[in-house]
Parts: sequence; C-alpha cells; structure tokens
Amino acid sequence: MDRDDKILAYLQGRLASRERDQFERDMAADAGLRGEVTLMQSVRGELANAPELPEPEELWERISDAIDHPGKAANDNRRPWVQLAQYAAVACIAIAVWQVVAVPRLGPDTGPEVFRTASETLDKFELQVKFRGTATMADVIAVLTDLGGTITDGPTALGIMRVSFASDTRRQNALEVLASQKDLVEFMPDP
Repeated sequence: MDRDDKILAYLQGRLASRERDQFERDMAADAGLRGEVTLMQSVRGELANAPELPEPEELWERISDAIDHPGKAANDNRRPWVQLAQYAAVACIAIAVWQVVAVPRLGPDTGPEVFRTASETLDKFELQVKFRGTATMADVIAVLTDLGGTITDGPTALGIMRVSFASDTRRQNALEVLASQKDLVEFMPDP
C-alpha cells in the first residue's frame, strides 16, 4: 500500500489497530505526512458540506433553458470598462471613416476653398509673395495698402502670402514695385 492509500485508509478508518498506531507514530515523526493528512481531512470536510448535485433531469433542464434563453454568461469576468472601451473604439473608427469618406462628398463643389497649395494657379488679380523674415507685419501692410493689395491667405508654413488686387493694372504695378524692394521681398513665384 502506497502513502496516499495509507492516508485514505487512515481517514476512512480501514486500518487495523496495529497499522493505525504505526501510522500515527509515522505522522508524529514526519511533518510532511501530518500536513498531507490535515489537508485531506479539510478536503473531506468541505466535500461533506457541499450541496448535493441536482438530478440529471433537473441539470439537463437548466442547461436547456440556458441554451434557449442566452443571457450574460456565468463566467463573464470582464470588467465593465473593457466593454465601454470597446464601444469607444468602435465610435472612433466610425468617426474616422465618416471624416475620410463622407465629409469630402458633402461639401460644395464650388465656393471658397479652405486650403490652397503654394503651387496652385492664382486667380486673375492675385499674387504670391514671400516677405523677408526681418520685415514686420506693419511694413508689409503699409506697402500692400499703398499698392491697393489685401492679404487673402497666409502666411503659409513657408512664409508665402497670397495678395489680392482689385484690377489687373494694380496687380501689374504691385509686381514691379515689389520686385524692386529686395530689402522687403525675398521671393515672388512666377505668376
């Protein structure tokens, strides 16, 4: 008989008195054996106090009812914030798709544009100018006011401003004047 069988026989009271006495002397000398016996006694006590299992028919009814009426799983141990985070992620993805797919199609086909590139073709009476970094905004506005120009866009990341004029004559005059002011104007792309 191995050690586990002897422990089980001792707990069930199946050992003869001489074997039982010897087993108790072995327990007194071996702390590991004492620990195993104590553990087995507590397990037996828990099993004795455990509720009885339902009859197979009753158990099958409960399983069948759970299949027919699914609800929250009994082992759903996710934290509530995990589900909230999943909903938030779906909402963010939906917003991103909306911005990329739908919003560009909703805007008007004509009208003022919000963004223009520096290389874009200018309207009839517009001019692009890059003023020097040393030029103050007061200097720029003073020159443009004298020339009849209005800043309509910019400065861009490169420092280019779009200036509008009331007529082509004023635009041509501004081209000549600004081209001669090297201390104020750094660059004017070709119109």
